[in-house]
Amino acid sequence: MKLKKKVKMMIVMSIAANLLSGCDFGETKIEHERLVKALDEGDMKAVMSASDDGYAYVKERVIDFTTEKNGNDRIHNTLYQTTESIYNLKENLLYGETSQKITSDIKNIKDRHKDNKYKEEEKYSTRFMYKDRKGYSSDSSLDVSHVKLIFNRLQGVGSLQLKVDGDKKKFNEPNTLGFTLTESQFQEIINDKLNLQYDSFETASIVFNFNDSKDTKQHQLYLILTILKIRNSIQCK
Repeated sequence: MKLKKKVKMMIVMSIAANLLSGCDFGETKIEHERLVKALDEGDMKAVMSASDDGYAYVKERVIDFTTEKNGNDRIHNTLYQTTESIYNLKENLLYGETSQKITSDIKNIKDRHKDNKYKEEEKYSTRFMYKDRKGYSSDSSLDVSHVKLIFNRLQGVGSLQLKVDGDKKKFNEPNTLGFTLTESQFQEIINDKLNLQYDSFETASIVFNFNDSKDTKQHQLYLILTILKIRNSIQCK
């Protein structure tokens, strides 16, 4: 009996060791070079999986983290702007839906035991048209002119620095490609379109989600989702 128990324990430990040593198993490099070059050149036909008449699915999400400093309070606001639509490459016209959600979390830096005040609000979700770089809502009372899409205006993205292992994916991970931006790159490539206001820049990154990791003539990569993340701070007056 003792021998049987010992054998069972050795088998279990061997399996655990194999699992731990296999952390890098299935790691794949995303063959992104052609698509990043096309994004840099604004060649959306090469980036998207479009139908014969020039229609393609587009999804873009902007996540804007802002910290407001007001005395001992730190107000952490996060704005999520998500647009999901069909894009006409020939007419540079987009139809779909856009939504905005805002979360707010207030923390006191002097009193760590003070209850945080967390709030989450769905501002709107509306049918949406984007034409001549301006947004229009199906609800005439809702102004969505502030919604600025960047997926087809990323000239300069080819000069960005990849995140550490930003072009690699594990076995069960999505096919994402991540870049970091300096403040000057953020201003030149992104914020000249978005016009976000802030006092102090902290970080910015852009992530592309592709349909696959391999890019071949028979099975080409195309863009599914663009995510832009920005973190900055504002001094309350």
